[in-house]
Amino acid sequence: MLRQYLEVKAKHPDTILFYRMGDFFEMFFEDAEKAAPILEIALTARQKGTENEAPMCGVPHHALENYLGKLVRAGFKVAICDQVEDPAKAKGLVRREVTRVVTPGTLSEPELLEGKEDNLLCAVRWQEAGGAGAFLDVSTGKLVAHAWGSPAAALEELSLLRPRELLFTKEECPPEITEWAELQGVCRTLVPEDEALRPAAAKRILEGHFQVSSLRGFGLSGEEPTALAAAAALTYAQETQHSDLSHIADLHFHQSQEFLLLDDTTLQNLEVLRSQRGEKRRGTLLAHLDETRTAMGGRRLRSWLLRPLLDREQIRGRHDAVEELVEDRQTGAAIGRRLARVADIERLLSRAVLGSLRPREAGALRDSLIEIGHLVGEIASCRSGMLVAVAGIEPAEELRRRLEVSLTDEPPTALRQGGVIAGEVNEELDRCRSLLHDSKQHIVGLEARERDASGIQSLKVGYNRVFGYYLEVKKSNQAAIPSHYVRKQTLSNAERYITPEIKELEEEILGAEGRVEELEREEYALILAAIVAAASVLRELATAVSELDALAALAEVATRHRYCRPRMLEAGEGILIREGRHPVVEALLREEFVPNDTELGGEDAQIVLLTGPNMGGKSTYLRQVALIVLMAQAGSFIPAASAEIGVVDRVFSRVGASDDLTRGESTFMLEMLETSNILRYASSHSLVILDEVGRGTATFDGLSLAWAIVEYLHDVCGPKTLFATHYHELTELASLLPRVANRTMAVKEWDERIVFLRRVVAGSAERSYGIQVARLAGLPPPVLERASEILENLERQEYDLTGTPRLAQSRSDERPRSVGQMALFAPPEELVASILRDLDVDQLSPLAALNLLHTLKSRLTEPPS
Repeated sequence: MLRQYLEVKAKHPDTILFYRMGDFFEMFFEDAEKAAPILEIALTARQKGTENEAPMCGVPHHALENYLGKLVRAGFKVAICDQVEDPAKAKGLVRREVTRVVTPGTLSEPELLEGKEDNLLCAVRWQEAGGAGAFLDVSTGKLVAHAWGSPAAALEELSLLRPRELLFTKEECPPEITEWAELQGVCRTLVPEDEALRPAAAKRILEGHFQVSSLRGFGLSGEEPTALAAAAALTYAQETQHSDLSHIADLHFHQSQEFLLLDDTTLQNLEVLRSQRGEKRRGTLLAHLDETRTAMGGRRLRSWLLRPLLDREQIRGRHDAVEELVEDRQTGAAIGRRLARVADIERLLSRAVLGSLRPREAGALRDSLIEIGHLVGEIASCRSGMLVAVAGIEPAEELRRRLEVSLTDEPPTALRQGGVIAGEVNEELDRCRSLLHDSKQHIVGLEARERDASGIQSLKVGYNRVFGYYLEVKKSNQAAIPSHYVRKQTLSNAERYITPEIKELEEEILGAEGRVEELEREEYALILAAIVAAASVLRELATAVSELDALAALAEVATRHRYCRPRMLEAGEGILIREGRHPVVEALLREEFVPNDTELGGEDAQIVLLTGPNMGGKSTYLRQVALIVLMAQAGSFIPAASAEIGVVDRVFSRVGASDDLTRGESTFMLEMLETSNILRYASSHSLVILDEVGRGTATFDGLSLAWAIVEYLHDVCGPKTLFATHYHELTELASLLPRVANRTMAVKEWDERIVFLRRVVAGSAERSYGIQVARLAGLPPPVLERASEILENLERQEYDLTGTPRLAQSRSDERPRSVGQMALFAPPEELVASILRDLDVDQLSPLAALNLLHTLKSRLTEPPS
C-alpha cells in the first residue's frame, strides 16, 4: 500500500496527497506533518518508534470539502487519490488514481467559493513585444484574455481582478508580476520551461477544445501571447480536474476601448468593492447596490461596476430597463420573488461537467428551471430592449421535463444515501426497491405460489443464517414433494428444501440494496449527461437571468433611495449634477445628507479647486462625484435630483495618506507615483479627483508641486478635475488660467467655534480651521491655546534678530525682550539701523539672513500706523 502511495505521490510532488483508505482519506510523512496542525487533527504514525515510522493523519471521506477548504485557504494544493474499483471485487490491492487536483484557482465546491465573486486562475505568457493573461473561472466556465503592452499594465489588471492562482513560466514572466503575487498571497504555480506550451501545441489545443478549424474567428493566429496564455490556462485546468471542461465554450477578449477603465487605486479610494477599513464589504458601493437575489446576479453586478460602459447606447439600454422596473414595481416585486428561488446555474453546470454535481443540486437546477419559466411569463409584457431579450430566451423545457420526471421531489445530498431517482423511471430499479423494502411480501407471494403448485397447504417459507431461505414441509406430506425440491435439512417432524426459484429470490433480496445503488448511479449518470448536453442553453439562461437580477437590484435601490435617471451626453462633454449625494454615506448616515451641485468641464470649469476646512466634506464631495459618474456608466440610476453626464473614458483618484513599506515606498513617494500615473494616462475625456496633493512633504515643495500639477492638467492633459487642497495660494490660479474655478465648503463661525454646513459654494477659503477641528477632536485646552498663539505669530510673520519666527514667544510672556528687539512704535529707519548695528553677521545662516532681510524691508515699507 505504501509503495502505491509513494508512486502516486511522486507524480504530484507539490501537493498534499489525500489517499483513500476505506472511509478515510489518509496523509503520510511530510504531508501529514504539514496538514495536521492546519486541519487541527491528531498526528499519529504507523510502526511508531521504529526506524520505519511513518507519520500519518486522516479525515473522513464524507467531510472532505471542509478539510479541503482549510488547506486551500492556507495556500496548499491537494491531490485526491480515490479508489477507482469496488473493494469487494478487487483482487489484491484496490486500484487507486488521482481523480482531481484541487488548487486555489480551480475550485468548484460551493462551500469553498464566494457565491458573488469570481474564482480566477490566471495564466501569464510574455514575449518581447508584450504579454497576455488568460483569466479562467473553472466554476463558471468563463475564459477571458487580456493583452498587455507592459508589466505595469499587467499589474493594473491583476490588481483589479485579483486571481487566486498565477500560472507562469520563470523565464518568460516579468519578475514584477511574481513579486506582486507573492506580496498579495496569490498561489503561484511554476510551469517548467520544458513543459511550457509552444505555439503549435497551443493552437492545436485551442482548436480542438473549441472545435474550430482555425483561430481566426477569435482574432488569433496561435503564436501570440494571448493564445499561449489561454491554452496554458485551459490545459492546466483540464489536468487538475481530470475533465475536458466542455462547459468552457468560448474565449472572450477584453478590449480596453469598450469599458471605462478603473485602476485598483481608484477602486480602493472610492471603496467600490472593498472598504478601506479591513477590506470588508460593508460600507462599499457594491454592498450598497447589491440587492441581487442570485449569486449569478451578484457576480454580474460586480462585473458591471468593475467595467462600466463607454458606449452611450448600451448605457441607455440598461437605464431603460431599470426605469421600466422602477415604474412597474409590481413586476419588479414578482421578479424578485422568482429570482430568490433560482440557484447558481453557471456553477451547477460546471459541477455537472466535472461529474461532481450532487443530487440535491440537480434538484435545485430543476426547481430553478421551473421558476425561470414563470419568470419569463412575468416579464412577457415588458418593453425595454434588455427585458425583451430576457423574455425571449429558450427556457430549457426538455431538460426541465427530464429532471422533473427523473428526480424525486427532494433528492438527498449524496447519491449513496439513495432515494435520488423517482419511481416509474426504471422498471428494474422499481423491482429492486420493492425487494429491498417489501421482501416479506415477495416471500409471501412465493409461498402462495408453491402451495398452489404442490397442493401442500401447510408449506411455509423460512429463513436461517446457515441455509438462507427454505421451504419447510411436514413429514406427513412427503409423498407430495415435487421432484425439483432439494432437501437441505431434516427435522423431527418436517423436512426443509430449497429450489432454484427461492435461491434466486434470496440473491435478489440480499443484493437488492447494492443493486438499487448501482441502478441509481447509472440513471444519475444519464441525468448528468442530459445536463451537459444542454450546456449551451443553460449558459444563455444563466447570462439572461444574471442580467435581469442585476437590473432588478438597481431598480430596487433606485426606488428605495429616490435616485434619478441621468442623461448621458457624448464623451468630452461636461458634467452637471443637481443636488448630488454620496450613495454610501447617505445610506449610513443617521442624519439627513446635505446635497450639492456640480458643474465640471467646458471652458469655465475644467478644473475646480476646492478649499475649506478639515471635516468640511471635501473628500466626501470628491468621491460622490466620481461614484455618480461610475454608477451612471455602469447602468445605475444615481443619487441626485437631476444630472447630465458626458461619458468619461477613465476615472482617476489620488486621495488619502498611505504607504507601501513592503516596496520601500513612503507616503509621499506613493502619492507622487499615483499622481504620475494620472498625469501620464489622463485624457480630455477622463475624470480626475485629487485630494491634498503635495501635503506629504515640506510646505514650499508641496505647494510648488501642486501648482505645477494643476497647470499641467489645465494645459496638457485637459481632464475634468476636482482638486481639493489646503494650499490657499492655489486659488490664485483661477485668475491666471481660464478653465480653473474656485469652490469652497461653507462654514459658519461663532465664539471661536465653527459649524460645517457641508455646502459647496463659489469662492475660496482663507483659513483651514485646523485648531477648531482639533477642539472638536478633544485636544487638551492648553494645547489649543498654545497653538492659537503660535498661529498668530506665524500669521504676523514676526522674526527675532536671527531671522527665526517667534514661534516660542508667548503673548503673556513677561520676560524682558532682547536689546536688539524692535520697538513697536519707533521710526522704522531707527529700528532697522539699531538692528544692523547690533547684528553679529558671522552667526547668521544664509536662510536666517534672507528672513531677516525680508523682515527689515517689510518694516521700511509698512505704512505708518
